[in-house]
Amino acid sequence: MEATQNGDNLFEDQNIVLVDTQNLLRAAKELKQSKEDFQSLLEQAELGDTSVQYDLGEHYASGDGVEADFEKAVYWFSQAAEVGDLRAIEALARCYFEGRGVEKDEKKGLELLTQAAEQDSCSAQCELGLCYENADGTERDPKAAAEWYRQAAEQDYAPAQCNLAVCYFNGIGVEKDDALGMEWLEKSVSQNHPRAQTILGSFFENGAHVEKDEEQAVRLYQMAADQDYAPAQCNLAVCYFNGIGGEKDDTLGMEWLERAVAQENPRAQSILGGFYEAGGQVEKDEEQAVRLYQMAANQDYAPAICDLGLCYEFGTGVEMDKVHAAQLYRRAADQDYAPAQCNLAVCYLNEIGVEKDEAAAVHWLQKAADQDFPRALNILGDCHFHGIGMEEDKVQAVACYRQAAQQGHPPAHHNLGLCLELGLGTEKDAEAAVAEYLKAAKQGYAPAQCNLAFCYLVGVGCEADPQSAIPWLEKAAEQEHPRALGLLGSCYRDGNGVEQDLVRAAGYFEKASALEYPPSLCDLGLCYEMGEGVEQDQARAVELYTQAGELGHAPAQCNLGYCYLRGIGCEADAAKAVPWLQKAAEQEYPRALDLLGDCYLYGDGVEKDPVQGVACYRKAADLGYLTALCDLGLCYENGDGVEMDKAQALSYYLQAAERGYVPAQCNLGYCYLEGIGCEADAQKAVEWLEKAAQDGYPRAIALLAGCYRDGRGVAQDAAQAARHYAQAAEMNYAPALCDLGLCYEMGDGVEEDKAKAVEYYTRSAELGNAAAQCNLGYCYLRGIGCEVDAAQAIPWLERAAEQGHPRALDLLGDCYLYGDGVEKDEKRGADYYRQAAEQNYSVALCDLGLCYENGTGVEMDKARALQLYLQSGELGNLAAQTNAGFCYLRGIACEVDAVQAIAWLERAAEHGYPRALDLLGDCYLNGDGVAVDKSRAVELYRQAADQGYPTAVCDLGLCYENGRGVQMDKAKAAEYYRQAADLGSVAAQCNLGYCYLRGIGVARDPAQAIPWLQKAADNGSSRAIDLLGDCYRDGLGVERDPAQAVACYTRSMEMGFSPAVTDLARCYTQGIGVPVDRQKAAELYTRAAEDGDEEAMLWLGLWYRDEVSSPDSQQWAQYWLQKAADSGSRRAAEELKKGAGGSLAKKLGGFFRRKGKN
Repeated sequence: MEATQNGDNLFEDQNIVLVDTQNLLRAAKELKQSKEDFQSLLEQAELGDTSVQYDLGEHYASGDGVEADFEKAVYWFSQAAEVGDLRAIEALARCYFEGRGVEKDEKKGLELLTQAAEQDSCSAQCELGLCYENADGTERDPKAAAEWYRQAAEQDYAPAQCNLAVCYFNGIGVEKDDALGMEWLEKSVSQNHPRAQTILGSFFENGAHVEKDEEQAVRLYQMAADQDYAPAQCNLAVCYFNGIGGEKDDTLGMEWLERAVAQENPRAQSILGGFYEAGGQVEKDEEQAVRLYQMAANQDYAPAICDLGLCYEFGTGVEMDKVHAAQLYRRAADQDYAPAQCNLAVCYLNEIGVEKDEAAAVHWLQKAADQDFPRALNILGDCHFHGIGMEEDKVQAVACYRQAAQQGHPPAHHNLGLCLELGLGTEKDAEAAVAEYLKAAKQGYAPAQCNLAFCYLVGVGCEADPQSAIPWLEKAAEQEHPRALGLLGSCYRDGNGVEQDLVRAAGYFEKASALEYPPSLCDLGLCYEMGEGVEQDQARAVELYTQAGELGHAPAQCNLGYCYLRGIGCEADAAKAVPWLQKAAEQEYPRALDLLGDCYLYGDGVEKDPVQGVACYRKAADLGYLTALCDLGLCYENGDGVEMDKAQALSYYLQAAERGYVPAQCNLGYCYLEGIGCEADAQKAVEWLEKAAQDGYPRAIALLAGCYRDGRGVAQDAAQAARHYAQAAEMNYAPALCDLGLCYEMGDGVEEDKAKAVEYYTRSAELGNAAAQCNLGYCYLRGIGCEVDAAQAIPWLERAAEQGHPRALDLLGDCYLYGDGVEKDEKRGADYYRQAAEQNYSVALCDLGLCYENGTGVEMDKARALQLYLQSGELGNLAAQTNAGFCYLRGIACEVDAVQAIAWLERAAEHGYPRALDLLGDCYLNGDGVAVDKSRAVELYRQAADQGYPTAVCDLGLCYENGRGVQMDKAKAAEYYRQAADLGSVAAQCNLGYCYLRGIGVARDPAQAIPWLQKAADNGSSRAIDLLGDCYRDGLGVERDPAQAVACYTRSMEMGFSPAVTDLARCYTQGIGVPVDRQKAAELYTRAAEDGDEEAMLWLGLWYRDEVSSPDSQQWAQYWLQKAADSGSRRAAEELKKGAGGSLAKKLGGFFRRKGKN
């Protein structure tokens, strides 16, 4: 068709009107006839014809041929009733019941019906029966109802026969009798009564009272539907929609449904409303659905009232109004409609439109359950299970679940399965549980599909079969069941039943997280934390843990707490960590309890409370958490929060170890190794360490390496030790990296490679291992495997010291004491020693003792020094044992006690400590605390000398020079002096110079003497400086230089060397390098004499006798000569005999003291 000029199409749908002229003509003709019939009846009635009065009333009631007018209808019905027209009496009764044309009066209506019924009006008898059955105008009286139905039925009145049949089927006013019920129903059906046909059809459809025959059901529905009986039309529609008794045919179904709706059949309206709500049979239109539900509800149709309630509850097609929803449920519930009773109960349980009232909820659930409504039975089971609105009774809960499950209710099958699986309210029966899950799963119930899959995953009630689990999880996941999505994610993450696919796993966790499923929010957080299946984003992980934690998920709360503890994805904040750990701990989540235990033990985020820490560990351990068992063992081992009990510690380690907890196996091995809480048993130790090592536990591997290194519990095997250290080092285990470094430094089990040692120390140090940081610092200090670089050493030592590493603290003390790599600061050095000493580090105790002995960085306190030496010595420190021995030998801060000295020196000497051996040699040489045994002395010197101890080498030389303990051998003595001098012994350098000066064991060679004496002098030897003075005075090996001689004597004297005082005094008496000054000489001789110098005593005695003129000069002369004689001076003894005479210069002419060993 062409369009019109203005573009409007004259043939569009809205412009086409199809007219059936035949129907219009027929309708007009029928209307004209109705009016004519009415007019004729009216004229006859007004002329007093009683036979037409009822018909005239019907015309007024129905509006047939005249405008409807119930008041006029009542008038004419009354007229006819007065003459006994039974039809009119019934019609008038209905008007009184309904209040049409008269004021409503059910009692009057009942009287009229009774009047007609008593005159054998079968229709009135049937109506009267309904009144007694439904309590209309009278009290309910089922017996009376059944009797009136019987009277009408016996008159072959089909509606009454049908009603009487219903009474027999349901025991209404008569004893229940299905056979009689069927007999009366068939009589009614035989008269083509549509209600009876519909009822019988439903029997055939459902197999009730007859053998099931859906085709026969459809035939009966069809017969009734053809009579325009709306309920049958509705039932027939349902059959067509569902393919009951024939082919499925939605078109025919909709045709019959609409015909029933056109008659305002409430069930049909409700069904059609459901179609509009869901969409499918018709285009979805929620508002139209509501309109249809409302139409059916207006007829008090309970299912529609209930459906309308659902619309208001969820805002479907109407504005949400939960209060109105609850009111609608109550209205339908009052009609004893079980689904509405159930919904109303749910409202009371969950505060939907009503105040929460568990007792009311249980009341309505019980009502619905009494009707065997499966959903109500299931929810009632939940109430029994959890004690909601009643006492908890899991046995009764199971009974409810079972009753609902018998009707095939999927959630009930699922809940019953759960009870059977866990043995709650019934005997545990995992196989029966799987069967129940399967029944519900086959009906598409996602929670059961998920549980069934879980059973297949872990082998609950069946053989473990992850591959069979996957399809069920996928079915549940398709319904967006969050747990199923989460489990699928876990399967793909772990490669369980499917090929591992971390990206797909994260995808499933993401889907479940979108549904706010806490476990998957947590799992997704872990993906982001570890970068598995997604790009690592630890801040995002924290967000997800927080989201799940706020939903009460304990593992997420725990993970979030751990993130705050360790600064993962957030700033480290222990105070923020603790509340999250506490939330998880309140749910008895064992890992959280264990971490909370750590916090209390170490005071992280809470006030330190080891007792509370132990309580947390104990709770977690009681829940079977193996880490906590191990931690509890550690508390008992160290006495943290409990009284120390190493045997109890061992017991906890053993419990955890036997259950496969690797760290506990390692700890147990260590206990057996060191005898902690048990007898030491290296073989047992190795067994447990090997178990832990097989699981790749690095500490166990490293400890096992130590066993091979030391031959404990296994044959010693340095190479095997190194291999184990290397294995643990590959795992970046810091202690093993350090130990492997030591292997390379010392060449133990591997070829020595000090540079490689430094590499391993560096790797370990960068991981924060204090021992390695210390070793690395030491390497830089000493140039081991690297260039000496004290400045590089200091930062590593400081990092170790910050962790309280005692050796590092001690080495830092050395650095500050001697200005090595740092500015010299003796006070700070001593403070580092003190910090290390506070940890009972024996080396530092000794070093601090030396500081107190010498007043280095601290105020001198020799008593404190001795105390520290003794403390360190008791810990086995050889240097401290030696120093303590020396203090007792020399009476430093104590009485001289050679016996005590010997005890300490022998302890050190037993371990080959060279200085102790040397000092012990002195004791045997001189008889200090032991009997003189010069051979033993030499033997001890030799043991120390063999270790390259310079002092002992020198002492051995002196023994050979003087023939003490060995045959005199001056050449050998000179050789030992040379060895000791090369090792840096200042005394040996001096002695060797003296040997060259005097030709002792070597050819006399003053020029050769000078370098050795100078070297000793440069190293602070006062004797060597004095001897150099002799050389400059006499021109021995150097050009004569009296002034330089005086300088040497003065310097040596100032260093406290007594012979230098005498030498300097002689210079002043003889004018050597200085003008003669006998008074100055006398002062110097006096100083030397007071120090016990024999020559000085003699000189003073002669000086006072021969040169001093004072009253007491002869007394002083006598005093000093006697002192000199008492010291062994023969000259002094002779002078005492001779008396005065002669010049002092002559008397002392050429007298020079020969200087020996310092």
